[in-house]
Amino acid sequence: MKISVIVPVYNAERYISRCVDSILKQTYSDWELLLVDDGSKDNSLAILNDYGKKDSRIRTFHQENAGAGAARNVGLENAIGDYIVFIDSDDFVEPDFFSLIIEKNTDVVFLDVNRRREDYSIDGVEKLSIFANLPKDDVLRNQMTGKMLWGGVRKAVKRGIIKEHKIRFSNHKVGEEAIYSFLVLYYAQDYSFIDKPVYNYILHSDSLSQSRLEDPWGDVAQYLKEKIVEIGVYEKYADTLNAFFITAAVVSLDKIAQNNNFYDFKRKAKARVLLLNQILDKERKVDTAHIMNKVRFARHFLKFRLVDLFFLISKGRRTLSL
Repeated sequence: MKISVIVPVYNAERYISRCVDSILKQTYSDWELLLVDDGSKDNSLAILNDYGKKDSRIRTFHQENAGAGAARNVGLENAIGDYIVFIDSDDFVEPDFFSLIIEKNTDVVFLDVNRRREDYSIDGVEKLSIFANLPKDDVLRNQMTGKMLWGGVRKAVKRGIIKEHKIRFSNHKVGEEAIYSFLVLYYAQDYSFIDKPVYNYILHSDSLSQSRLEDPWGDVAQYLKEKIVEIGVYEKYADTLNAFFITAAVVSLDKIAQNNNFYDFKRKAKARVLLLNQILDKERKVDTAHIMNKVRFARHFLKFRLVDLFFLISKGRRTLSL
């Protein structure tokens, strides 16, 4: 079986070679690499083209800057492999990554991830494998709310599912993988987990996750609802969507607390809580079984409108973590 590896690239001249070299070092050799330049302004495209000249398994593409989701979609439209794997341009993978995917041979293969600082030291390990013994419905709901991280790089997917159901990434700046991740698992007949960290995710101080976006998951949660309504399973997942709306609000309030003084926080927090109350489906329950503990805790602050205390805890937690 062939593996199609898709790498979106934007201004990655400092680290793209490490990423591509880790793919060239794979013990499993039946793969193709699709490098999609997303309008880079540095020397990235030239580096990609050089790799394409050296190895016939590597193809390069170029588009005007349209975002990582659009770049991944270019890869999906041109891939020919049996499996789709996404790798971010500043990350790298272990040599046995592809061989372990082939051994599993399931529709979706989830993997554990090393979180590394910029000096490559280990910051922590994302153990998606702790969900391995759960029924598919529980895995899907945990993924919907972000309790199980949904990123496209955290899974390999058989291309047949993506092709049959015309699955693509959204164009959101953050969280564009949420809809993709829901759909591939929803349509999968089986799934498995690689219970060792084979993917290395690099934490950058200037990454999108550290940006000043104050409602990074809000639009994504709304779009996920639209997709679930579209495929006719809203009644089944409405309670988990409610949980995701609450999670998105908590993430937003935390971002607002970090980016604003107390008085601006109160004004913006009031508007965000009002929005949450407008979009919650009050005829459905909230799926508290599949949300993160910190969201379950923070939900009480929203319920009793204790935003002042939320601000103090958010500021204090972040200060202590520095």
